Amino acid sequence: MTRKTVMLSESDLALVNALQVWPRAPWSAVATSLGVRSADAVARRWERLAERGDAWTTAYFRALSTGGCVALVTARCRPGTKEQVAATLAEDSCCISVEITAGTQDLLLTVAAQDLEALNHYLVQHVEQVHGLTATTTALVTRFYSEGANWRLHALGASAHAALDPGFGQQSASSITFTGLDRKLAGLLSADGRTSYAQLAEEAGTSQATARRRVTAMLRSRVLALRCEVAAPLVGLPVTATLRGRVAALDVDRVGAGLAGLSPVRMCAAVTGEHNLVATVWLPSISAVQQFEQVATRNFPALVVHDTLVNLRTVKRMGRLLDRSGRATGFVPMRVWA
Repeated sequence: MTRKTVMLSESDLALVNALQVWPRAPWSAVATSLGVRSADAVARRWERLAERGDAWTTAYFRALSTGGCVALVTARCRPGTKEQVAATLAEDSCCISVEITAGTQDLLLTVAAQDLEALNHYLVQHVEQVHGLTATTTALVTRFYSEGANWRLHALGASAHAALDPGFGQQSASSITFTGLDRKLAGLLSADGRTSYAQLAEEAGTSQATARRRVTAMLRSRVLALRCEVAAPLVGLPVTATLRGRVAALDVDRVGAGLAGLSPVRMCAAVTGEHNLVATVWLPSISAVQQFEQVATRNFPALVVHDTLVNLRTVKRMGRLLDRSGRATGFVPMRVWA
């Protein structure tokens, strides 16, 4: 049974926002940013949020930075089968996000693979074999202008943001040679982005110093991303929509970067295919969908919105299985880069 949707309190929103800025921030630093004396009290509050599935932390490899590929796959299903098709695909580690949509498509999938050959094999041998699925269309992401890790609740002031930010985004990206240990550490962090270095070291079979050094190296190279997620309906944003549009090739980067700067935008990417620009937004109501389209096209006249897929339900987001209220109920390891 779906639990009643109860909005997060202002203090919980501020806590989530603090961990959006830096998911591994020490509780003492988080407490200071929130104006709370007790770091232990803040830690207990987070534990309650995480236990309920209201919010969680995770980590993932940025595929385009590691030589891999990401595809946005839309699918059509036979009547009466899309819930089961979505549930089946959500159990697959390569299909990292699954949405049931209203519009010209029944499903929107985010798929990650090591390379194009692996992507093709997965789509042909796995996705297209799922009972009830009738057609798919694949668009390859060529560039992300924004992603979920960049999105903020804006419940904290600028000074608190600055105090918590570890500064990895301001540093020049460093190169890194991946090892089996790096992939093991990233896998552990994907289950819980706040896993301590002591636990990482124990489960990965290494020292705490090495675990800390390798995780820091992956973050500085920007191939590993940490993010704090939250159930969207609990923060007053129950409507998710994905706009798919077309922009002249010379304008894609300008418009993409501009769209990414709009506060409702969770993800914005350039893709291959008929629609070369895609943006996903979190909104407070259905009526806000067209309002956002108007804002987007008014600010960026070069953008022609071809269609908008409105999310009826997010079944899975970045490895997390979600219930109908948007809360996390389970985790499917993202093993594509293992």
